[in-house]
Amino acid sequence: MAANNMAEPAERAGATDAPDPLGPGADGEFDVIVCGAGSAGSTLTGLLAADEGLRVLLLEAGPDDADDRVSDPDLWFQNLGSERDWGYLTEPSAQVSDRRLLYSMGKGLGGGSSVNVGVWSRGHRRDWDDFASDCADPRWGYDSVLDVYRELETWRGEPDPKRRGTSGPLHIRPAQPLHPFFAAMLAGAESAGLDRFDSPNGELAERGSGCAVRDEIIEDGVRLSPYRALVAPRRGQRNLTVLTNTLVTKVVFDGNRAVGVEAVRDGRLVRFHATREVVLSLGAVQTPKILMQSGIGPARHLESVGIDVRTDLPGVGANLDDHLLVGCVWEAGAAELPPPPRAQAVCFWGTDGRVDSPKFVMYSGGSAFMSPEAAARYGVPESAFTFLLGMRLRSRGSVRLASADPASAPVIETGYFDDPDDLRDAVEAYRFAEQIAGTEAMRPYRGSRAVSGAVSDVEIATYIRAAASTFWHQCGTARMGVDAGSVVDPELRVRGVEGLRVADASVLPRVTSGNTMAPCVVIGHRAAGLIHG
Repeated sequence: MAANNMAEPAERAGATDAPDPLGPGADGEFDVIVCGAGSAGSTLTGLLAADEGLRVLLLEAGPDDADDRVSDPDLWFQNLGSERDWGYLTEPSAQVSDRRLLYSMGKGLGGGSSVNVGVWSRGHRRDWDDFASDCADPRWGYDSVLDVYRELETWRGEPDPKRRGTSGPLHIRPAQPLHPFFAAMLAGAESAGLDRFDSPNGELAERGSGCAVRDEIIEDGVRLSPYRALVAPRRGQRNLTVLTNTLVTKVVFDGNRAVGVEAVRDGRLVRFHATREVVLSLGAVQTPKILMQSGIGPARHLESVGIDVRTDLPGVGANLDDHLLVGCVWEAGAAELPPPPRAQAVCFWGTDGRVDSPKFVMYSGGSAFMSPEAAARYGVPESAFTFLLGMRLRSRGSVRLASADPASAPVIETGYFDDPDDLRDAVEAYRFAEQIAGTEAMRPYRGSRAVSGAVSDVEIATYIRAAASTFWHQCGTARMGVDAGSVVDPELRVRGVEGLRVADASVLPRVTSGNTMAPCVVIGHRAAGLIHG
């Protein structure tokens, strides 16, 4: 549809009125439209809006972030299953005991960074250097990314001028005050052979294994998400428009160029026009869903659900990657446990086959974290602690459309344990978690048994299949690269069309060594620089 016809009625069933972009008197035209207010989208929007000559529209499907469950990081778990959670369900799989997994992802201003546990984990050197190699672009390498982190951070821990910034908008600090339980966990990890570091994002990020007090985006007990840090201070600017409760349903094209988006707002189909670019920052499920609804994706799949093919890109929705999460639960001993939501220490170890690229990441907390099925089968102690074990996978999953109806839920296949070596590695990691739990340092906190009751590797594997879930680090479904299977190029431009970029975790070729919020901030920063030129 031509750009000068943006006020025409939308060609979609159920749309009986002409699109009404912003209400009476509004023209609905912007220079850049950013779809999605998560970590990457918020960073991109805030940096673009700093140029007051650039008209920027930020569209978010969820609500605003004015909620105690957002501002208080200790209430993060109350967002799961709420209006701030997309609440996807995966397809059942025999590899995880025929279960459908709750596949939570943040929905609202700040996205995942408004509902997560606040961990700031940059990714290891090897992650970024390999991304640069995959893309044949050194700007994605560790040294370049380190410059971005230094620019954006105000670091509140021990000075490390080589790696940490001191005057950026994002306030990062070590978790504090440190509860004795986490000090015991770190001492146990050292007894098990891991070196101790001052921070997971300093020297440890350049090594293959180690343990440290975690870094977090919390200032005076309040969550400071990328949205809060970079967008909220600019909400009064005339060049920035932020709309919540606005669900993007497709990208609009004029010929081969993206010129806007369609969205549902207040029950009406509306259309917004972009004179320069449209950017999808909707996450590893919604971004490929919108691409496919716009005719960009695997041709055979699009044809099978009745969508006209604009660009045949087989990689859209493929390569779904994540950290698998297993809660390793122990009955508690006599010593006082920390409050349940807290996780103040982290361990990295193992290798995913690349030098200095840890396969496993582990946090902990003072409660029993188990899947509903594992809880029903094994029971939940009245008092317990959990080692939250995350693992990088060989297996990959996918996101596909159930139908051409934008309201239909996506079809998500996690691929967990499709490669049998992943289950073997998970058992190995569980054994290492047992080793840490069994150290003298952990003795005051450890009760009489592990909740799984597992003794043999077969029993551990059975427990893992029942307990496995997502670590909420979904990525990879619109990966960047230079090969035929990539979806975006190293400058985040969608292949085969013009005026359309992707800037979120879906562009990562594989999950980083830790949590994905900080890497998404880097992606948003890079996108802003590319759009500004």
